Amino acid sequence: MTTKAPALGDIARLVASTAAPHDLVGSCRIINEIIESAYGHELFTLFRVLDEEGEIERLYSSNVDAYPLQGRKKKQDTVWGRVVLDGGDVLISKDSDDLRRNFPDFDIIRRLGIGSMINIPVVWNGQVIGSANISHANANYFDDTDAERLKILVGIVAPVVAAYISGARALKQSA
Repeated sequence: MTTKAPALGDIARLVASTAAPHDLVGSCRIINEIIESAYGHELFTLFRVLDEEGEIERLYSSNVDAYPLQGRKKKQDTVWGRVVLDGGDVLISKDSDDLRRNFPDFDIIRRLGIGSMINIPVVWNGQVIGSANISHANANYFDDTDAERLKILVGIVAPVVAAYISGARALKQSA
């Protein structure tokens, strides 16, 4: 049930933000603004996968009180993990029953007034390196058309996420 497609000017602004130097926070702020304008949302978060640690780490959150930056979770055997992180597919949780089944932090999700969610894999060089997660107050809000449009937006920021991950690895190795 898309309210409108992202404006071409907004997409151009997002592409420009990824040019160089890579600015993850700036690119995330812009994609957050685009998603808020086109879809409305209760929450937008972006995670990276930490394969060696078996964890995921939050790189961006539109609600840092509920979901703080650099928060980490163990990569668990959840529907979201299997579909998005392992399978590289979009997951649409249409209502509270789906959200309860798909996410162990359902109580927080419910308290935030979230009625549906779409999770888009961040893919770079053929590998899932993260997940972009958009939540809406209304149940049954997201559909396959939204999935296709959001995969494009997330694909635009994938190189910035990849550069951030590479930079973080380099810092870790030099320490």
